[in-house]
Amino acid sequence: MALHAETAARTRAARTRLTTYSKNHCPQCGDWLLAPDWSEYLNERCVRHTWSCQDCGYQFETAVFFASREDDQRAAAA
Repeated sequence: MALHAETAARTRAARTRLTTYSKNHCPQCGDWLLAPDWSEYLNERCVRHTWSCQDCGYQFETAVFFASREDDQRAAAA
């Protein structure tokens, strides 16, 4: 029983660390997507991803914007 509880706790912890775990779904059919087909580094604060769903064939792009270093330093100082 303790092993089961420990495994469940580790699974929950891993999902909270992986912030994109619950966000990688096809907007068309809802199927879970493991990884983008292509990722493009646009600049130090932005990465664009191209996705395609193997289930329904829908294709789309997303962009991830990262905080600037100044924002990170301010947050660390607070």
